Amino acid sequence: MLVGLLFCFLLAGPGAAAAQSAPSAAAPGQPADSGRFLIRRGADTIATEEFSRSGVTLEGRLLFRAHKFLSERYHAVVAPDGTVPLVEVTVRNGPDSGKVQAKFTQRTRLVFRDDSVAVDDASGRGLRTLVLGTERGAMPYINLSFALLEQAVRRAHSLGGTAEVPFFNLSGTDRQSGQTVRGKVTSVGNDSVTVAIGSVEFRLRVDPDGRLVGGGIPAQNLSIERITR
Repeated sequence: MLVGLLFCFLLAGPGAAAAQSAPSAAAPGQPADSGRFLIRRGADTIATEEFSRSGVTLEGRLLFRAHKFLSERYHAVVAPDGTVPLVEVTVRNGPDSGKVQAKFTQRTRLVFRDDSVAVDDASGRGLRTLVLGTERGAMPYINLSFALLEQAVRRAHSLGGTAEVPFFNLSGTDRQSGQTVRGKVTSVGNDSVTVAIGSVEFRLRVDPDGRLVGGGIPAQNLSIERITR
């Protein structure tokens, strides 16, 4: 199982100023929403994701059963057109008592602009800043983050329901080189969509507002369930 390992570091990198100004220029965000996804392989819960939306902000936390003390948090800014111009991800590893947070393993900040993405990365190897090529309108994707996947579905809905959506993959072991993968979101009736990311196909159920309520990846025996808080 691939686990996203990019983490956000608050540095001013190329194109950062433009992205930081986006929230002030943005139209009012979508209605506040929060919930939890249970991700299962067969009968076993392998991960959980807690998330919340408020205004132009989408944030969440992934916990992985196979890595007891590993948590992956993200904070994203959502533009009026449904794209995500800025995302910050922090991964922590170690026990969290509530009073003392587990130490971070790596932090990364990504700013999307036109067909490139600026990356500020902090890890045990030090601080690095680079600019990578991508596609216009690319959506950030973290493995097993269904809240971010839901944002891509919302983006496709704004484009008519069925649309080509490129994904900038933040998962993998090479933290310095994200890969852009062609994707497609396809509406199936009024309550379902399929999302193809490369060779992987998600089959998902949605409510009238475009929120994911269930589904999974049949070929991988993976299923998700949304629990509203």
